[in-house]
This record gives sequence, structure tokens and C-alpha cells, in this order.
Amino acid sequence: MKYATTFGASQIDKNSKEYKDGIKLGKFLSKNGYIVKCGGYQGLMEAVSYGVYLESGTCIGVTIEMFDKFRPKNPYLSKKIVCKNLYERLEKLVEGSDIFIAQKGSIGTLNEIFMTLALKYSGFKPNIDIVLIGEMYKEMLNCSFIDKNFIENVKIYIDVDEFIKGVSL
Repeated sequence: MKYATTFGASQIDKNSKEYKDGIKLGKFLSKNGYIVKCGGYQGLMEAVSYGVYLESGTCIGVTIEMFDKFRPKNPYLSKKIVCKNLYERLEKLVEGSDIFIAQKGSIGTLNEIFMTLALKYSGFKPNIDIVLIGEMYKEMLNCSFIDKNFIENVKIYIDVDEFIKGVSL
């Protein structure tokens, strides 16, 4: 079995290009035989899981017990894993995945990106692919705190269409 983990914003307009790209990404991953894992809530997590659902694939939502009490349910998940805390959630999202794909997001998404990058860089998960989708990630390359290890260990695409055209899974 192949696993792909997706990261992305929980707050995003359903009519936005990013949301539509999330659906397209979920469909693409499912068509290519991946079981998809995501954070399990709304926004891009819902969009990706909806795309997987449309292809009759499997999408596993990895949520946090505390958040489940007040966040709406994502109806497109095939399975849900409920974690006690953020650390356990990140561990479950990373566990067993071959590719990590981050779309637009905020602090939570950045945390997931840098945690995954640290695992790759330190040798704990040396063979994973890290993909960042979105114009804002290209801008990160100009930040003074970003070093060559970041640049050498991630692939950045402007949007999902560019990713689909440029990747071989």
C-alpha cells in the first residue's frame, strides 16, 4: 500500500481555486493508488478528502480529541483516527507515508512542513518526498532563515496542475 499525507488550511473558501485544487489533488492521488491521510477537518483537508471520495478511494482523517468537540465533522472520510494531542497527530500523519504534500496553510501547516523536513534531513525518513504547492512557498526561498537544506529537500509547484504535470508517482 502507498500512503500520501496532505497538509493544508482549515479555513478556506469552498469557491476558491485552492479548494478546487484540493479536490483535484485528492482525485489525482486516489487515481494513482494512494491511501490519503489528512488532518480530518474542513478547508483543504475536506477538499482533498472529497476528491478521494469522488474516486471511491480511501482517506483517513487524523484528528485531535479536543478539536473534535467543537469542529464540524468531515463527511468524506473513510476512516478517522483520533489522537490525544498534536504530537501524536503529527506522528500518525507522518507514519508510513511516502509523500507529503502541503497546500496553502498557516502556522499548523508550517509546523507540519518543518517537522516532516526535519525528519527527512535528520535521516529518520530519508526517502520521503516533500511537495509544497502554492506561490507563497516560492517566496520562502528568499527568506534569510531558509538554507540550502530546505531547497534541496522540497519540490515546489505553483498549483496542483503544475504538480500533476511535473510529477511521476
